[in-house]
Amino acid sequence: MYDERTEQLLREFKDWAGKQESPDYIISFSHEKGDHIIIDTEFARGTASFYLLEKFVVVEMNVVNKNTSEIVFYLHFELKDLEHAQELFTEMITAVLKQKETSSRRILMCCSSAITTSFFKEKLNNAAKLLKLNVTFDAVSYNNLFVEGEDCDVILLAPQIAYDYNKVKEILKDKLVLKIPASIFASYNVSELLDFVNRSILENDQMKKERLAPAERLEFRNTPRMLIISVIVQYQSVRFVYRIYDTGLVTHEDEVIKQRMEIRDLEDMIDFEMARFPGIQIICINSPGVFYKGHMTFRSAGIYDVDVESRFTEKYGIPFIFVNDANAMALGYYGLQKQIRNLSFYFHPRAARTAGVGNVVNGALYTGRNNLAGEMQYVHKIISYSKDPTELLRTPEGTLEVVAKYLLTIIANFDPEQIVIFCSMLYDIDQLKEYLAQYMQREFIPELIKVDDVLEYMFVGGMMMCINHLSHARLSRTQEAYRAHTESENNDR
Repeated sequence: MYDERTEQLLREFKDWAGKQESPDYIISFSHEKGDHIIIDTEFARGTASFYLLEKFVVVEMNVVNKNTSEIVFYLHFELKDLEHAQELFTEMITAVLKQKETSSRRILMCCSSAITTSFFKEKLNNAAKLLKLNVTFDAVSYNNLFVEGEDCDVILLAPQIAYDYNKVKEILKDKLVLKIPASIFASYNVSELLDFVNRSILENDQMKKERLAPAERLEFRNTPRMLIISVIVQYQSVRFVYRIYDTGLVTHEDEVIKQRMEIRDLEDMIDFEMARFPGIQIICINSPGVFYKGHMTFRSAGIYDVDVESRFTEKYGIPFIFVNDANAMALGYYGLQKQIRNLSFYFHPRAARTAGVGNVVNGALYTGRNNLAGEMQYVHKIISYSKDPTELLRTPEGTLEVVAKYLLTIIANFDPEQIVIFCSMLYDIDQLKEYLAQYMQREFIPELIKVDDVLEYMFVGGMMMCINHLSHARLSRTQEAYRAHTESENNDR
């Protein structure tokens, strides 16, 4: 049983949470399958659950969108600070209320200019309202498709742009992309299109995606227990995916999903995992941002020059390593192949204005004097584009120009054997090579490889950083012991 202080803290939190009434949601308590506080709306449900785990209370919070069944918010932490627990509960309520924006299934119709689809859209929305269907139709031009497409469930391509089907399907992988049959579109047949969409959605919902197995390498077999946290900023959320490795094998994996990132989130995860899995000897955090002498700057998260290394090392008493996400990817990719000794990893997530680049030179991660190597935000300011780069990045064609000009600077500075590219808006590697060939000899263009996932590279890169750190620490201790022994012998003489 937990102690009296924890029991009092739990009681105070529940009392406070029960008073957070609002006309925007229904709050209730449930004891049927555990101890839960439920925030319920027409569009989403948020649940705060309480569990006793090894003499301390774990609070688990999650929010599920009722329309999509997607978990949009998930975290767990040890209850030991009332104010912090209240802040997270308030954040959970905000996530619940935000789901009203996605209360119905949004279907996006696309043609060249959105003129022909706009008329069809009105007829479809009128029919959906009359039939009380939980769907809304919108029309969008091709130039706006890849931005607007992030906030929809289904994309319908008009016959005149059906030739772009493979491109759209490849870039917007997590969306259902369909070609409107010409016979339906030509006659504006509302009932047939509704039937077509409904059948396609039902078929798509039955499909399941398989996860890639964790990367495990033999050279990690003699390594100590380590915790690796990988921070991935997505279009509308932040994912914290973390693993515990014992002798190089994944023995535990978990994930937190939030609307924004705070340093305190990392502490919650570490507190929770160290209480459950004692013996963690080193922790690596892979995250966007610039890390310099233990200080972290991640502007979009509102983090400026925070001494994270001292803060975490002093609190937990073990070594901490903070690595830029692109650097971790580059090192991890190198570690999983080790044939190419000079490579660059180009990481350009969707909706990001600039990219990050990690470089491995002669088999070692190269970060530069101030850890700024690969910070393309500075290059971005001086590159000449055909139009505003924010506008270019809205389409695959414009993205091609931005990526190519970034790669030219990488090739000119590092001349790598290989450039690995993560950029969902980049569709065709051959087109990229043709673009580069306008500015340089073809034989100078390095091998270009497109990847669709970065998580495994981040974890392997984090493990390699931990191993390097521990090796240097052992070497330093050996050298210090040798110096002490030599000095003692000289004094005896």
